[in-house]
Amino acid sequence: MANIAKWNIRLRHEWLQTPLKKKRIKRAEKARCGLLAAELRKSEKAARKAASKAAATAG
Repeated sequence: MANIAKWNIRLRHEWLQTPLKKKRIKRAEKARCGLLAAELRKSEKAARKAASKAAATAG
């Protein structure tokens, strides 16, 4: 097999076009995009859900 770069071939194949892993976003960029606020809302929602589930099973 030839020793050639596979990156240009990666882009030609549909199933290889997806990135290997998520792009890392710095905290400042998350804040600018609004992702920090979204993560905070999501964690608060999960905490409320867990608390209500605990209260339902206890009482």
